[in-house]
Order: sequence, then structure tokens, then C-alpha cells
Amino acid sequence: MFESIIEKVPDLQRLEQAVGALQQEQAASQAKAAALSNKAAQAREDDLNREALALNSGRRAPKPKEPELRSQLESAQRELEVLERRLTLAASERSRYIQEHGEELTRLLAGAQAAEGEKVAEGAATVLEDLLRYFKAEDDARALRRLVPAAAPENTGAPQKSVTVWGNVTTQNFGGGPARGSLEGTLRYLAGLGAATVVGGDVEGAA
Repeated sequence: MFESIIEKVPDLQRLEQAVGALQQEQAASQAKAAALSNKAAQAREDDLNREALALNSGRRAPKPKEPELRSQLESAQRELEVLERRLTLAASERSRYIQEHGEELTRLLAGAQAAEGEKVAEGAATVLEDLLRYFKAEDDARALRRLVPAAAPENTGAPQKSVTVWGNVTTQNFGGGPARGSLEGTLRYLAGLGAATVVGGDVEGAA
């Protein structure tokens, strides 16, 4: 949480690290308690089986292993409960800090967002300029084909199946790519995340 500004707020960074460390300890403690619970349950079964075999053989029952494991389990469960309370306290302290310094954190986050927006806008503006030049070249090639139609090759082969396309033929529904307007609009939005920049105002002059 707050990765983009955490290094600028040492107190919050300390609180975040404390919460993170306790969460890791809690996960390890939970795994330890679960493992001991399984061992204790299995030990109970083994103790009962050994005792039954010993008594049927006229021997003294062996010392059970379950009590020691139950003691370890109880200690692990207590440790887990303490960790849960420590984590609750640490999380509460972090929440209290965030509430008390909300305005400062909001200002820092806005600055971080603006800085990242500048990076995104710079890259998007460059791509948009290239894209508009690409579209211009594509339009020029299309206009040239209208002025100088290519000679139709002689049809000497077998008849081909016809293909029907319903609606307007666009790059989106025929070529499979995104529509020009959608692609350009997305890039213009991303380019607008930074400082005011005019993109594509005169593509021919920029070429």
C-alpha cells in the first residue's frame, strides 16, 4: 500500500513494515499450529494402538507421545493468539496515522500520479504522432489506387466462392484490428495525462 510514495513518508513506511512483518509471522505461526494439530491427532491414534497391543500382550503400556505434542500445540496456539492481537494493534496504529495525515498523503499521491502521468503522456504522444503519419500514408495510398487503378488480372481459374460482408467495411469488422477512431482516441486520452500538448495538428508539416 502507498508504494508510490512510501519512501517519502518514513513514519508510514515503518508502520507498513511492522504490519508486513507481523503478517508473515502470523502465517508461519498458523502453519506451525496446523502441523502440530495434525501430529497430535496422529499421535493419539498411535498411542492408543500401542497401548492396546501392549496390554493384549501382557506388557506395560508405553509412555504416550500425545501429551507432549498437545503441550506444544497449546503453546503454538497461544503464540498465534498473541500475534493476532499484535497485528490488530499495529494495523490500528497505521490506520490512525493515515487518518491524521490524510491531507499530506493525498498531496503526495497526487504528485506521484501526475509524475507517472507525464511519463505515460510522453510515450503516448510519440506513438500518436507516428500513428497519424501511418494513417496519412495509408490514406495517400488509398487515394492513389483510386486515381490509378491496378490492372485486373485475367481470370482463367475456376469460379471462387463469394464473401458477403454486412454493414460498413472498416478495419475493425473486416481487417480484425481496432477502429481508427478508437485507437487514436485512446492515445489522445493517454497523451492528455501530461502537460498540455498539441498532437497531430499538422501531420503533413511534421512529416
